[in-house]
Amino acid sequence: MLRNRIRRVPVTVRDTHYVHEYLILPDVAAVVAEVPEGILLVEQFRPALGRRIMELPAGRLHRGEQAQAGARRELQEETGYIADELRLLARFYPSVGLSRHKVHLYYTKNPQLGDTNWDDTEEIEVKIVPVAEVPGMLTDSRAADAKTQLGLVYFLASRGWTVVRGRWTPPRLGRAPTPATELSP
Repeated sequence: MLRNRIRRVPVTVRDTHYVHEYLILPDVAAVVAEVPEGILLVEQFRPALGRRIMELPAGRLHRGEQAQAGARRELQEETGYIADELRLLARFYPSVGLSRHKVHLYYTKNPQLGDTNWDDTEEIEVKIVPVAEVPGMLTDSRAADAKTQLGLVYFLASRGWTVVRGRWTPPRLGRAPTPATELSP
């Protein structure tokens, strides 16, 4: 799988010369999808961890595929939901010491239910997590990967949730998110 996917580059730092190796990986698209009941997540087995975890719907972009199209495709393939509008939340490098691939993180509200189209290697369970349960997922390792953590933090912050003394605190009554942080398309 990783044959010919390791790049070696010479580096010099303070007169020390070495060869740094990093992986060549495709970019990834991920979606924070909000439905009336909560946030769509997928639970699947991750061999590197040896266990199932809950994640945002996401996947690798195909060669030449635009990030937004890949996000729309992955959401539908993994959950069956079809996004009308997608809004870019962030682009970030999840592990700059290991790879230079980017994650393109999108948001959609009220996607319509359709059919899933899983890859042969996927066994996915679609979950809808109520918003009130999302903060717990950020602290108890149920949502343990970077793209899911960041996407859920963006979502909660846009809804007025804050971290006080290390705990997520819901918005105060009557306090609405500002338009600058509102995620709704």
